[in-house]
Amino acid sequence: MNTRFISFRFAAMFVFLFQVAYFNPTYLIGDEKTSSPTAQSATDILPTSHVLNEIAHTVIPTVVSIYSTVVVQTKDLWNERFDSEEMRDFFGDHFRNLPVPSEFRQRGAGSGIIIAPNGYILTNVHVVENAEDIEVTLSDKRTMKADVVGIDPLTEIAVIKIDVMDLPIAVLGNSDSCKIGEWVMAVGNPLELNSTVTIGIISAKGRDINIIRDTYGLENFIQTDAAINPGNSGGPLINLQGEVIGVNTAIATENGFNQGYGFAIPINLAKDIMTDLIEKGRVVRGYLGISMQDITEIKARALHLKKPMGVFVDHVIIDGPAYKAGLKAKDVILKLDKFAVNRANAVQSIIAAKNPGESVSLAVLRDGKIQKLEIVLGERQYAIMVPPASRKKGKYDYLGMVVDTLTNQIINDLSLSGQAGVLITDVERYGPAYEANIQANDVLFEIGDETISRIGQFYQTIAKLPPGEVVILKIRREDTTFHAFVQVPE
Repeated sequence: MNTRFISFRFAAMFVFLFQVAYFNPTYLIGDEKTSSPTAQSATDILPTSHVLNEIAHTVIPTVVSIYSTVVVQTKDLWNERFDSEEMRDFFGDHFRNLPVPSEFRQRGAGSGIIIAPNGYILTNVHVVENAEDIEVTLSDKRTMKADVVGIDPLTEIAVIKIDVMDLPIAVLGNSDSCKIGEWVMAVGNPLELNSTVTIGIISAKGRDINIIRDTYGLENFIQTDAAINPGNSGGPLINLQGEVIGVNTAIATENGFNQGYGFAIPINLAKDIMTDLIEKGRVVRGYLGISMQDITEIKARALHLKKPMGVFVDHVIIDGPAYKAGLKAKDVILKLDKFAVNRANAVQSIIAAKNPGESVSLAVLRDGKIQKLEIVLGERQYAIMVPPASRKKGKYDYLGMVVDTLTNQIINDLSLSGQAGVLITDVERYGPAYEANIQANDVLFEIGDETISRIGQFYQTIAKLPPGEVVILKIRREDTTFHAFVQVPE
């Protein structure tokens, strides 16, 4: 394959400087007699090549390339990708009888940040998770084995260690002080091109892009247009002071490569996590015992709010810290300590930065009135998720879903002892329930304020809903309870 490499970034810089110098010379020289009071010099707007060279020279020795080897069982791969009706129709069953190896090894590449002179390295979970073998290559080309110190799947932060002393270490900055529009540099091992440097700006902050598949996943990403590609994961996002302000983690893409949007974990979040992983081998973080949703315009209508504001309390775990303090499902959290909150990931980030036993104050909206609650945080425990059972499909019905009786067998299969409700057996693709993220095998046990315990009650309740109304359904999925906002078709 022929690949063409074109320096778009520096070509764009040259054109920009030529245009502003030609059409508005005072923009570059800052003539006090002719420029406006707010005019800035080019060095205030664009980082010079000297500044970029100094940063790269300092940072590159603190960034490593990480190569991991994962053993993949062929039978698992077959079951996941090939044992489907579509594949059997295309290839025929005889295709399954071809001789294949029982396992194979898959190689992955990523980046890491040296955070201690005795070999501790900060990186992403997906770079090293389930790896049978991990190798680290330093900027001076030395390669050595590494061991995993600890991982935190809720933030995608991992720490590994190599047996080397006197290593150069990265300077960790303050991600809370970084600003949208600020120039940043990404350094790493994209496409196995070691010690690659790219430059861009901070495009946005506080992004929740739903890549961490856990109810309590912490996503509060810094977004950048500095080019990030596969292999950049775990590498640093650097400000113009040469400080690490983020750990590059993900990209938004339709083809698997950079399309202008990369995401980094704020270094302030990573600092506390890496310290816990190094000192304790696990992360100790504060825990409220709730699940939450952001409030959109359509949800605000259902909650009778004048505008989208606060964070919706989706579910309160029985006997958890929030439950004991009196927080209830359908409450709207307006403030956490002194901070006004409008995003669930902001609440999660604040709580995660606190220790078990610390107290937090909440201002919540309930039944049109603001209430104050004091909550003593617990410690986050990691639950084992139970895979959903397979159910027989039926015909579609109102709201784009089919329900069935919650039999004793189903209750036992889904560990729903003492739980009323109806089983959702099928969901119409792109229907109202589908758009609200309701899935087959979910259990529905509340519509609005009505408790649902049998099929007849389900039909009677939804028949009364006027077209265009947004109704709140309470859903149980595996061991998690949440609320779904469904708009009745007009």
